[in-house]
Amino acid sequence: MNDKHAAARLRTTLVERLRLIGSVRTEAVAHAMSEVPRELFTPGSTSLTEAYRDRVVVLSVDERGLPDSTVSQPAMVALMLEQLAVRPGMRVLEIGTGSGYNAALLATLVGPTGEVVSIEVSAELAGAAARRLAGLGVRVDVRAGDGWEGVADRAPFDRIEATVGVPDLPPAWVEQLAPDGVLVTPMWLRPGLELAIAWERAPDGTLTSVSVTRCGFLQLRGPHAGPGRTHALTGDLAVIGEDLPPAALDVLRELLDHGAVDAGPVLGPVDTRLTGFALAEPRSVLFLGHPGDGTTWGLFDPKLPALAVLMRDRILVYGDRDAAVELYYGVAGAPVVNAERLRVEAVPVGTNFPAAPASAGRSWTVERDHHHYRLTEI
Repeated sequence: MNDKHAAARLRTTLVERLRLIGSVRTEAVAHAMSEVPRELFTPGSTSLTEAYRDRVVVLSVDERGLPDSTVSQPAMVALMLEQLAVRPGMRVLEIGTGSGYNAALLATLVGPTGEVVSIEVSAELAGAAARRLAGLGVRVDVRAGDGWEGVADRAPFDRIEATVGVPDLPPAWVEQLAPDGVLVTPMWLRPGLELAIAWERAPDGTLTSVSVTRCGFLQLRGPHAGPGRTHALTGDLAVIGEDLPPAALDVLRELLDHGAVDAGPVLGPVDTRLTGFALAEPRSVLFLGHPGDGTTWGLFDPKLPALAVLMRDRILVYGDRDAAVELYYGVAGAPVVNAERLRVEAVPVGTNFPAAPASAGRSWTVERDHHHYRLTEI
């Protein structure tokens, strides 16, 4: 009983903290997060205090020891629920059940007259989540399967929420969305630019964002996951990039083995311009680990071949030195971009974007297999 009282107090404290930082904005989301016991959706070794910290809890790891499923950070969970704007009586599809915590929140939001369907690629996780939810008396239809395909036999859905990142919108999600529905999904658009986007679909099939916020999620798994954007290189070094097939990674490893040349200083502070640089430059890459400490931005061109990276206030170049010049001017000329002030549109491949309003600012286009995306400053 004392544990239940302590958990309730911790939930209240967490919700108040999330209100203060702006993640919780409505009474509906505040109520759901105050009702659902997060501690019951975390691994048994997680303390009550840890369960109510505003941080990710690892649920399972892959064969490399890296997380492949998590209980997401409460602030991000709340933000996406606010984007989703669920109302009682709605039918909701969740992609990525994980522990079942977010599904329980959705079930609270739709109430007894609504429906929640959740699909999870791991049969083991799906089974555990279904048992956990049933034990709490929470009504959710949990499926084991490939989330890329959605759940056609229960469509259409008033709301669809993905709790895994994708580089492209699966056509099935768009097709299974009700005419006035909202789709919320984390989109990987460029290195260092992952956005939780709430989409509305127009009758012509165009999707337009109604809200955008930065996020960070594990990526979709399964047969339709596509090529990963994060690649292990050597030791603790990984690289994130747009188009890095195995042959390109071999070139990158060889460049790193041969060492770098100091190509001189960068022009002024660069941190605020990196989003603009990544949007304009498909060859942009992001390193986790060395070279340098922490996160390092760069430009990689396997055709030259060359790699140039930003090392604090200087540029290091591996291979052809032209890459250093391109990185210097690419970052120096990049605009400061506020990701949350972007309007994002998606059109099926082969379809033209609608005419941009006269008041629109700068825009960038990202092309994927199923949809093309236009990001415009507003």
